[in-house]
Amino acid sequence: MFNALVRLGRSFNRRSLGAGLLTVVLGTGAAVAATPQVKDGPVNVTIAGYSSGGQVAVFGEGVIDAVRRNYPNSSIIYEPGNPAGGLEYLRTGRRPFALESIVEPRMAYEGRAPFRSAYPEGSITGVLNGAPDVFALKVYARKQFLDQHGITSFDDLMEKEVPMRVSVNQPGNLWAREHVRALLSYYGKSMKDLESWGGTLVPQPTGASNDLMRDGRLDVIITGGATPAGSIVELGSVQDIAFIPLSRKLAEHVAKELGLKVGVIPAGAYGFQKQDLYVPFTSFIIVAGPEATYDDAYKLAKSVHDQMDRYRSLHPALGQASRERLPDVGDLKLHPGAAAFYREAGLIE
Repeated sequence: MFNALVRLGRSFNRRSLGAGLLTVVLGTGAAVAATPQVKDGPVNVTIAGYSSGGQVAVFGEGVIDAVRRNYPNSSIIYEPGNPAGGLEYLRTGRRPFALESIVEPRMAYEGRAPFRSAYPEGSITGVLNGAPDVFALKVYARKQFLDQHGITSFDDLMEKEVPMRVSVNQPGNLWAREHVRALLSYYGKSMKDLESWGGTLVPQPTGASNDLMRDGRLDVIITGGATPAGSIVELGSVQDIAFIPLSRKLAEHVAKELGLKVGVIPAGAYGFQKQDLYVPFTSFIIVAGPEATYDDAYKLAKSVHDQMDRYRSLHPALGQASRERLPDVGDLKLHPGAAAFYREAGLIE
């Protein structure tokens, strides 16, 4: 390119050639400026998270550990909360990053409750997928209840309009409530329909719901988690329970509604599970708001990439993480800082 310019310059006077070269130099400088250089130094940010404890918090704590190891003296904090609150913190600039499932940002962009209006395009971007397809939808019940009503599938449960005491989790648990909504929408029904045929909606978290089922005070639980979930294993040791299988079409409907993927919980994953289960699987991701800087997003992505072996070893729920899946943030656009790192690492074009 340069030699071609020199040959072209022979037909111009020296002044014209100088002006042309100056233009090339300035253009090159502009291109460099468009790709900021990441400064060395610690990361000082807060990640708005889910509630403290439990499987979801493990993902956020794993990211914190990776950043501190990659960038010593970082002051990075995982702040327990709830997914809707975390996204509002991002939108209003009160926090730069949040831990979310794939589900909640989609709800925010669509402006569905509890979000009062649709988020502006690009206001939430993806940084990294720290838990790809790890959270599976699980619907289980007391075996006595299923046998009493002749229930062998979720189709039976809906078509027979069986009155049931069903845990739909807390209103603030958007992941669980969205899965319940999507399940019922396949049949053209809603939670109000469950109540209309004599059912009772129990707004309790999974732990409390398992306690109720253990005591025979709950019939069905709709929840999610990694496989195997210790709480379900424990419940199955003291109460005769069984999964309520979803048809493949139903699982695919829920996945399409929520932007997820369908996978299989293999038979034998639990002692009482006799068949493969087709269910939607959810990823958990770190997302960024307008206050997230280029440097910090770059460093979060790089930290988990560099510390992947240790990150995966911290908890069984992190075992499916991989460098290749880090840029997979669903329908979200990647934050420019994170995208820059993934290009450097050869993970995206």
